[in-house]
Amino acid sequence: MSWEAEFCKDRATEEQIAKHLLLCDARFVPPLSSRVEIKAYAHKIYAHGLRFEAWAEGSLIGLVAMYCNRLHQPWAYITNVSVVLGASPPAAHIASQLLERGIGYLREHQFERVDLEVDRDNNRAVRLYERHGFVTNATSGSTLLMRLELERRLVGTETGMSNLRDYDREMQDTAQHQYAYSFDLNVMHPFMLRSFEPFLVKGSLLELGSYKGDFTQRLLTRFDDVTCVEASSLAIEQARQKLGGHVTFVHSTFESATLDRRYDNIVLTHVLEHLDEPINVLKRVNGEWLSDNGRCFLACPNANAPSRQIAVKMGLITHNAAVTAAEATHGHRRTYSLDTLERDAVAAGLKVLHRSGIFFKALANFQWDQLLGTDIISKEYLEGCFDLGQHYPDLCSSIFLVCERG
Repeated sequence: MSWEAEFCKDRATEEQIAKHLLLCDARFVPPLSSRVEIKAYAHKIYAHGLRFEAWAEGSLIGLVAMYCNRLHQPWAYITNVSVVLGASPPAAHIASQLLERGIGYLREHQFERVDLEVDRDNNRAVRLYERHGFVTNATSGSTLLMRLELERRLVGTETGMSNLRDYDREMQDTAQHQYAYSFDLNVMHPFMLRSFEPFLVKGSLLELGSYKGDFTQRLLTRFDDVTCVEASSLAIEQARQKLGGHVTFVHSTFESATLDRRYDNIVLTHVLEHLDEPINVLKRVNGEWLSDNGRCFLACPNANAPSRQIAVKMGLITHNAAVTAAEATHGHRRTYSLDTLERDAVAAGLKVLHRSGIFFKALANFQWDQLLGTDIISKEYLEGCFDLGQHYPDLCSSIFLVCERG
């Protein structure tokens, strides 16, 4: 079958919803009819649900339904995402379009979050939701409970930022998880800079996401002209106390930042995984901020690090690239591997010059912090893990790319 989809809201009758769900029954994991009585479910969606629909040739071919009552609670629940097999554009495209419309409606009407449930074996659906920013918030048996935060807009800030996130809150440590560990600051940062050094070029440096200025302080030993863009005013305040007047700070999101020059080096260390639209930010790097002969350095936590693979085997996370609840609290939107990191860089127009990993890592950060306070870990052992990482980049704590303008 080949259709051209037309998108609308709340057009379908109860009978049309039931017919659509029957057509899609086998595509659900597990089948919808094994969990609900379809006619009764169609009645509930028709009577109480907000529906975003795709139509073709008079038939309902796609449906996203959600329950939301703004009077009682500022969040919504997506109860159904379904597309008839054989639709054109492809089903995944139609589902994505419907989700975008639904999420856009919720943002426009000041909802704070939207939840959904999906079977962990439904890999196609899980990937779809992750692409739209949903993260796994909890698990119940074989069911993943996923959530997308729909933060309120901030209006009239001193920078004119119009963002949807509380960046000051995201940088705070929690009882279960720190934003940055001693392992990050005292082990990974030196090795990260050592990995970058052969590719750094003389001139200016732009750091996107400086946090409290710890890595910035190391960059100041190589550069005199350093600019940092940071969305958290609290982070900037602490970084200024540490760095004095040696750095130019721009309080802004990357999406809305106004920079009137190009830079010879642009650094994003453990930043890209936090962004709602990483490709769009990288497009700004490539098209607006990177000098003609400049280099862009992208470093991210690695989904395939042995410590994460061990966590999967222990049942602590569902899959290598999962975003844990603690990571989501700190603003993580995704977990990159080398292939997905390079995919996003190339999609933004950047030319990848070099790819590798930093530091072979089989323990979690909190475990490293415990060991670093003992005499078990020697300098030679750390150097061995760094050298081993050059042989096995896909098993490193962090992965990184060096890019040029495309």
